[in-house]
Amino acid sequence: MEGGSLHRFGCYLRTKWASPRRIRFWLVLLVVLYTLLGFFGAPWIIQYFAEKTVTEDYDRELSIASVQTNPYTLTVRLSGVALHDTDSEQLLGWEQLFVDMSWSSITHRAWTFTTIQLDAPVIQEERFVSGETRWSRLAAQVSSTSASEQTPATEEPAALPALQTSSLQINNGSVRFTDHLREATADASSSAQAALTLEQIGLSLSDFSLEEGQSFPVSFNGQLQAGGQLALDGTLQLLPTLAFDSSASIRDLALKQAEPYLRQVMNVQLESGTLTVDGQLQTDAQQPFALQGSAGIDDLDIKNGANGEALIGWQSVQTPQFSVSLKDQQLKTESITVDGLSGKVVIYADQTTNFGQLVNGDAQASDSSDAAADADAAADASADGESAAPFAIIIEGIKLNDGGLQFADNSLPLPFSTRIHALNGELTTLSSTSAEPARVNLEGEVAEYGLVTVDGAVNAWDPMRETNVQLRFRNLQVPEYSPYTVNFAGRKIAGGTMDLDLDYRIDDSQLEGENNLVLHDLKLGEKMASSDAMDLPLNLAIALLQDSNGVIDLTLPVTGDVGNPQFDFSKIIRQAIGNAITSVVTAPFSFLASLVGFESDDLGRVEFAAGRMDLLPPQQQRVNKLREALNQRPQLVLELAGPYSRDFDAPLLQKEKAVEELQLRLAETERAAAEPSLTAEANQDLVEAMFQSYYPDTPLAELVDYFTAEPETPGGETQFDALAYRNYLAEQIIDAQNVTEAELKVIGNARAQAVYQALVSPQDAAGVAAERVRLLAPEAVDVGDDDQRIAMEIGVSAG
Repeated sequence: MEGGSLHRFGCYLRTKWASPRRIRFWLVLLVVLYTLLGFFGAPWIIQYFAEKTVTEDYDRELSIASVQTNPYTLTVRLSGVALHDTDSEQLLGWEQLFVDMSWSSITHRAWTFTTIQLDAPVIQEERFVSGETRWSRLAAQVSSTSASEQTPATEEPAALPALQTSSLQINNGSVRFTDHLREATADASSSAQAALTLEQIGLSLSDFSLEEGQSFPVSFNGQLQAGGQLALDGTLQLLPTLAFDSSASIRDLALKQAEPYLRQVMNVQLESGTLTVDGQLQTDAQQPFALQGSAGIDDLDIKNGANGEALIGWQSVQTPQFSVSLKDQQLKTESITVDGLSGKVVIYADQTTNFGQLVNGDAQASDSSDAAADADAAADASADGESAAPFAIIIEGIKLNDGGLQFADNSLPLPFSTRIHALNGELTTLSSTSAEPARVNLEGEVAEYGLVTVDGAVNAWDPMRETNVQLRFRNLQVPEYSPYTVNFAGRKIAGGTMDLDLDYRIDDSQLEGENNLVLHDLKLGEKMASSDAMDLPLNLAIALLQDSNGVIDLTLPVTGDVGNPQFDFSKIIRQAIGNAITSVVTAPFSFLASLVGFESDDLGRVEFAAGRMDLLPPQQQRVNKLREALNQRPQLVLELAGPYSRDFDAPLLQKEKAVEELQLRLAETERAAAEPSLTAEANQDLVEAMFQSYYPDTPLAELVDYFTAEPETPGGETQFDALAYRNYLAEQIIDAQNVTEAELKVIGNARAQAVYQALVSPQDAAGVAAERVRLLAPEAVDVGDDDQRIAMEIGVSAG
């Protein structure tokens, strides 16, 4: 029974189900089901599960307008896809994704695609003040979900699936990035926003493969919405390590897009500027990053963010060849050409500068923290026996064409401003790997008719170690620098021009400098109050320093330790000028003597003998030298106050008066004497009469007895010393003469007049103008007991 049933079932299968007709039916049915599932079921399944999974697992919304699949050509087309974040902001989307899989995937045992094409994709990213981004939040959630679904395992991660595609293309894509930056000067709740949009993205990969050692061509291009075009064209290898070799270009990239990031550290406005780079980019296992080519920045304009004033800019900066290599830790460029450089330096009333005010407080604190962290890291590396190689920078030279600089100082009693323009020149190679300093050679125009040149050598990376620079300023209009003279000496400048040579040498932070200042036709202006002004007799200083051609030539040494935190260059210059002026005005005649090579200690001191008004030969030489010096300093005026002294001059006047009286008595008695003498024997009777007139109570007989000596032997004759007697009478007569103050002043006036005549000398072409020598009232002076001469101290003043 049982065997018969099995036999009948086998016959049924053969006659009913396994018959050719039945097989064709099932094949047709399978084809119909495959077709229905491929054309209609698969799109629904893909759309349903994709949207459901994103919503349930990641709490985000995924919308797909349509899904089209072709089970026979193995193509998939997803259109109108949009992925939204939790706040409904779009994260990702595209118009159409077309995937054409090849049937060869079966034989190749790899995911093989003929074409992958993505049209109008849009990626939007946003970083918040906290540092979190939309995509980082999604990635964290995806990782968390994946981790919760996996069981612990010790197996190594699975290798990447084999993947090949003949053509992968992205057309007209966009990447939009919004960055919320915390305001550097505001509270924590305030933020600035940076927005970058890269659009019209095109990406093309041919023969793409994940096989190890397989490289394939890739090209990329895109355009920044705010300005700039990017392009790459080269070959890419993904496995076993990333390797990329491509031409790269950046065209007219608008730098203003970087302004929000720049404002994080500096309060500036980046008004304009475009970057252009053409080069070859390379990265592989041995070379993390290398780029070489040409670069330039055009039309840069950076302004002060606080007030909108210009800071720095240029028409163009170009280098025909540069290279940067992370492997070699080196940046190298050929000569950089800077056209139309412009800059402005301002010192404000509170002594701060426009550049000093740019750095934000938070940025400074961050820099300090970073510096401390770097120092700690360096210390750790040193402790571990490691030291990071410094990044080498080599610039073959810098050439300046038609540059300019505006300088203003508003901290002075008078606001000051000047400009340097038509600045041209060059700097030779700047290398951080060499101790050789860069040579500097610059020339520019100052204000309307001034000139400046700069020559020397500077170690750009350590200027305090070695610097040797010479600055030459010519034909500067001094009135423009009145603000500095007001601050220094309380006076404006009314006229004149200035030449200035500044020679500075720095060796191991030690400054040795020499400033040579030459002023032409300097004229002082009105006085102005200034709390910092030094009390200097500028009129006299100028008259002393200014030669017959209206030139003042000063050499000012400058020294100091520039490494000392207390070093103040402006104070050193101020002190040098003050010392130079003080040394001249406190010893004017020593300065004048040096002009004519006179060895005398004091050219302004003329000496006279007692009671004498004539110039002795040594004093004649001194006055002549003084006259020669005056001819070299036409602004000086001398002041002559004739000296006299009763103790020094009166004895001679008394003697002259006594002799004059004797001469009158001789004339009355008709006794001629060419040279009357008070001690002559022939005049004894007259001298005795004169003595009796002054000393009537003194008998002459007593005086005779006084000068008569007793005989040395008994019976001998007495000895009368007649000469001693006459000398005594003469001395007493001289002492009796009255000399008035007016008579002494006559001597003083006569002495001044003698010097005056020697200086003026109308008959001598070398004489100075009479109005440059002033006769003052005579003055009484003290003469020491041991002094052989009385001196006239000549005064000097500015005319």
